[in-house]
Amino acid sequence: MKKITKLLSVILLVVLCFATLTSCGETQPADDGGNDEPAPAPAPAKPNQVIIGTDTEANGDWAYGAFTSSINATDQDVLTLTDDMSTVTSNFSGDYVINDSIVDSYERTENEDGSVTYTFKIKQGLVFNNGDPVTAQNFLAWPLFTLSKVGKDAGTTSSSWDYIPGGVAYREGTTNVLPGLRLLGDYEFSQTIMAEGATADENGEHQVYLPYYYELAYAGAQAVNLDYWFGPGWSVKDDGEGAYLENADGKDLTTVLDSVAAAQYATSDRVTAGPYNLVSFDKSANEITLEINPNYCGDFSGRKPNIQKVIIVKAEDETIIDNLATGGVELYSSIADGELVNAALDLIDAGEFDGSYTSYDRAGFGYFQFACDLGPAQFTEFRQAVAYLLDRNEFANTFCQGWGGVVHGPYCTAFSMYNDSKEFLAQNLNTYDFNPEKAVELLKEAGFVLNADGTDYVDGSGLVRYKEVTAEQAENYGDFCVEVNGKTLMSATLNWASSEGNSVSDLLATMLANGAATKEAGIEIKQSIMTFPELLNYMYRQDAYGLGGDYSVPTYNMFNLATGFSSGAYDFSNEFTTKPALLEEGYNTTHLYDADLDKLSMDMVYGVEPGDYDTYLDMWQKFVVRYNEMLPRVPLYANIYVSVYPNTISNYVEGPFWGFDRAILYADFVG
Repeated sequence: MKKITKLLSVILLVVLCFATLTSCGETQPADDGGNDEPAPAPAPAKPNQVIIGTDTEANGDWAYGAFTSSINATDQDVLTLTDDMSTVTSNFSGDYVINDSIVDSYERTENEDGSVTYTFKIKQGLVFNNGDPVTAQNFLAWPLFTLSKVGKDAGTTSSSWDYIPGGVAYREGTTNVLPGLRLLGDYEFSQTIMAEGATADENGEHQVYLPYYYELAYAGAQAVNLDYWFGPGWSVKDDGEGAYLENADGKDLTTVLDSVAAAQYATSDRVTAGPYNLVSFDKSANEITLEINPNYCGDFSGRKPNIQKVIIVKAEDETIIDNLATGGVELYSSIADGELVNAALDLIDAGEFDGSYTSYDRAGFGYFQFACDLGPAQFTEFRQAVAYLLDRNEFANTFCQGWGGVVHGPYCTAFSMYNDSKEFLAQNLNTYDFNPEKAVELLKEAGFVLNADGTDYVDGSGLVRYKEVTAEQAENYGDFCVEVNGKTLMSATLNWASSEGNSVSDLLATMLANGAATKEAGIEIKQSIMTFPELLNYMYRQDAYGLGGDYSVPTYNMFNLATGFSSGAYDFSNEFTTKPALLEEGYNTTHLYDADLDKLSMDMVYGVEPGDYDTYLDMWQKFVVRYNEMLPRVPLYANIYVSVYPNTISNYVEGPFWGFDRAILYADFVG
C-alpha cells in the first residue's frame, strides 16, 4: 500500500508541475475557428479488487471444520484466504510440503515402540493480523481443545485422539494432560503419532496408523490465537508430562464454549494469520469481503497478496452470465455446468466480458448419495436399480456439454491412480448403463414385489412398489410404510433433499425423479428443495450450521452433492467407518456399514509406506471395485473446470489442486 501511495504522490506532483507550466509560460495556440472541444476526462482508475462468484453458499462457520466431518467448500476457501498459518500445506501439484514461511526447522524421529515424533521449531517474529506474537503455544491450543472431553461434548469431530499418546484418556476427561503433544520452549513443540490405535474394536483389534501413505499430513498444526478463541487468561503449559490448557484465573475449560461459539461465526474483527482479513460477511446477501492482511508472513514459498480487496458472492446459474457481462462478478471459478462454460466463453469472444479463461481437470466428481440405513436405500439391489434408471452418459453429456464425462466410481481424471488404471477400471467396473429392465429385475430381487394393499405387483402398472419389511428395517420411515394384515410394507420411495438454484438438481429432477422409466419401474422420488446448509444438516443429522432445527431424526435418504480434493491426498479412511465412536462424531454420512468397504478404505492408506505407490494403487483399485458394487453414491460426472477472470489481473493460474483461494495470492492487479 505504501508503494501505491508513493506512486500516486509522484503522479500528482507531475500533474501540478505541468499545470503550472501551461498557465505561467507561453500562450497555448487555439483553434481560431472557435471550435475548441474539452479534452476527454481520463477514465476513472479501477479499484484494486476482484469480485469472485462461487456456486456454493457459505455457512459462515470459520472453525476449521472442527464441528463437521467435511467442511463447506466456500467456508474452506475463506479459511485458506484468511488463516493459513500451518506447519504443513500443499503445493500446486497437491503434494504435502513443510511450510517454510512458518517452520524454522523440524525433525522426524522414529521411536522404539514404532511411533513417530515430529518436532518443530517455528520462526520468531511471526504475528497474527492484530499484531499479537505467534509462539509454539498457538500451534498446540486448538487440538488441546478439540480433543478434550469439553470439545467432544460440544460436538467437535476428530479421530486423532485414538493415535496420539494419551488421547483416549484425554478425550474421556480422566486427565487434562495430553502426553502426545509437548511444549518444548517458546518456539518449539512436538507431536507424536502411535503406530497402533489405543482402542480396540469388537474383535480386539487395534487400528494401524503407521505406516501411513500421507504421513506428513500428521505433522500439520494450525496456529490459533488463544485470547480470540478462548477468552483472556488462557495459555498452554507443559510440566514435563505433556501439554495442557490453563487459565490464569483458574477458570474451567467449559467456560471457553461461549467464546468459541462467538469466534466460530464472527463476521468481522477476527484474529487470524492469513493473506487476507475477513472484513464482513453478509449472510442475507451471500457476500463476503476480504482485505489484505499487512502482517501476513507469506505462504510456503513466501508469496504475499497483491490484490487489495477480494469480494466473494454467491453466483446463481440463472444470473451468472448477466453478472459477468455487467461486472457484478469478475472472476467465476470452477464452472462445472457445460452450458454456463460455453456461455461465459461466448461473452469473452464477443468482447462483452474483458477477460480470459483457464481450464483443467477437476479434482472431484458430482454424484447423488444415499442414506443407506433408511428406507429402501438400505438394500443394495435397490440402490443399483436406481442407477440403472438414469442414463448417466446422457446426463454427463447434457450437463458438461463436452467439458467432462461420466465416471463409474469415486474418482476423477485429475488423479494419477485413474490414469494408471483405465484398462483395469474398464474391465472390472459395472458401468450401470441405462437399463430399465435390469432395474425391475433388481427391484424384484430386493423384494419389492407388492402393491400397497399387499397384492402382487404387476410390472408396467406404474404404481409404487412395496416390500414386506421388519420393524427394524422400517425404523424412521413410517411415512412411507403401511400396515396390511399385520405386516409392514415399505414403499419404494426415496425422500430427496435437493439444494435450491442448482442445475444438477434440475437435471436430476427431469431425467430421474420425474422420468418415465422411474415411474414405470415402480419407484417414487419425492424432491424437497432447500438451502445447501439445511441439506448438509439433514445429511449430518445434526444442526452443524446453527440453523436452530432438530435434524437428529433420519429424514432424507437421497442427496445430490459434489466432492473436491484440495490436495493430492486421496484418503477415504473413516468414510465408511463402523466404529460407534466415530459415527457419533459425524463420520460416514452415507451410513453404509459394509465391513469390506470400511477395511479397504483404511488399508488403502494405513499400512502403506509413504512413496510405495504400487501397493497404494493396488488397494485403491480394490476399493473402487467394492464401492462400485455397493454403490453408496451414484457418480454422475467428472468434468473439466473452466474459470474466467478479468484482464485487470495477470498471472492468474488455477489447477486441479489449486483453486481461486490459492491462485488469487499469486495474481497481480494491473488495472
